[in-house]
Amino acid sequence: MHTGVKIGIALVLVIIAATAAMALSRFCPPAGPWPQPPWCENPGGFNPVLTAGTRLSPGVEAALPATSDPVTLIVNGNSLPMTRVSDYYYSLPGIDLVSGDTLTYRFASGDRQTPQISAVVNRNETLRAGLAWTETPVVTRPGFIKGHAVMDAGGYIINAVRSGAIDSTYAAMQEDGGEWTAFDYYWTYTNYSAPEIVDEGDLVPTHARADDIARMAQLVHARGMKFFLITELEWNVLPGEAPGLSGDAYYAYLNDKWAKGQAFDAEMGRRLTQTPGDPAVQAYWDRWFAQFEPFMLKAAKVSEDNHVEMLALGKQLNGAMNPGNEKRWRDLVAKVRAVYHGKITQVVYTAEGADLAGTLPWADALDCITLYDWTRFSAAEHPSVDELSATMKRINRDRFDPLYRKFGKPLVFLLPFQSRDHAAEQQWFEPMATAPTVREDLMAQADLYEAFFRSTLDEPWNGGVITWGYWIEPGFNPAWSFEKSSSVRGKPASLVIRSWFARVRG
Repeated sequence: MHTGVKIGIALVLVIIAATAAMALSRFCPPAGPWPQPPWCENPGGFNPVLTAGTRLSPGVEAALPATSDPVTLIVNGNSLPMTRVSDYYYSLPGIDLVSGDTLTYRFASGDRQTPQISAVVNRNETLRAGLAWTETPVVTRPGFIKGHAVMDAGGYIINAVRSGAIDSTYAAMQEDGGEWTAFDYYWTYTNYSAPEIVDEGDLVPTHARADDIARMAQLVHARGMKFFLITELEWNVLPGEAPGLSGDAYYAYLNDKWAKGQAFDAEMGRRLTQTPGDPAVQAYWDRWFAQFEPFMLKAAKVSEDNHVEMLALGKQLNGAMNPGNEKRWRDLVAKVRAVYHGKITQVVYTAEGADLAGTLPWADALDCITLYDWTRFSAAEHPSVDELSATMKRINRDRFDPLYRKFGKPLVFLLPFQSRDHAAEQQWFEPMATAPTVREDLMAQADLYEAFFRSTLDEPWNGGVITWGYWIEPGFNPAWSFEKSSSVRGKPASLVIRSWFARVRG
């Protein structure tokens, strides 16, 4: 066979293999003159637009203010009884429609009704609504944050940013009531005992760089939304560190590295508390802040240049967020404020027994306090919403009231509620692995959000809710476990959030 023909066949095989790999991983190439794969133009590749006149039979799901009365869907003048899933969630298996027709509908229960919605239906997908009754009182809370954080997935997020596909995610966030979006910007330890901290964007081509954050801010602002940049340190697998590992084995290795790094971080925090006069401990934290400061100042410069509305100086920095580091944090906050003029917060991990009021003596230097809440609410597999609400109200009194009394700062909640079995236990698992022992439970996640809003919306310290998080596609790759994770996209919880966000006027 002629050499040129062999080369041509080889190139074709390489292109076919590369395309298959991209399809399996849902990889989106950078934007350019070439066409985008269908999963990037329509992420997930689900529910294409149908020809006008096609008969449809979509289901209906709705989250509404809790009621014991029957709920009816009034669609194009016809009344259809909804099936009760819970006192706040209702469904209907299917209604007869024609693609291209304008659908006008609302929900009613007793003498209450929701606002009327009009839409052109051209996809055979479930009609989803999260609404309040027109009579439902609206809480006025100036500055209240309604948002969703992009669900962390490493380079897949940045590929979507560079291709422009992330904009469809922002559109979906808006549909689910989001007025803000958040992104977790990582740097990593190369050596956590030294310590040494480096910019991941300099090491890994598909990790966030300043121009990626600028692109996100541009897309978010073009939609009239606000941007929250969260900074976080991680213990990442460095280039060349774990050759041959992939899939579950890779994430097991990564999670073990995180566990060891977090344990060391906690130990250095414990030593700072117990032996503050130890020169080695003080030298460690002096070096840690010297390594961390360039990260914060770079994030501050990127945020200032791109009109980012809020910046978090760290997330899950449990060892560093120690009262013994108060002066170091105050000095760093002052340096960041000299560069950045938006709102400044810190994301604080909170769980059972957390003494938040005593942990952050420099919180008066922040504009608000963001709480990453991994509290164990119940050991029961399916606690009722009333049980969850009662537990949360006790936590309000024990944990959040003292924090607000001490500093008077709004509390913004970054909520990682999962759609899994025993969701109220709040046990983390790796969503980018297969997680075969974890079972999906969509309503368990919805119950947690419903209980949270019932128990906290009228609290004076509640400054907003951001879901952790929101997956970048409307569907879920079976190689991963995002369908059981804390992503709310396309799940009943997203409609619960819509319904409650509709009851707050910021």
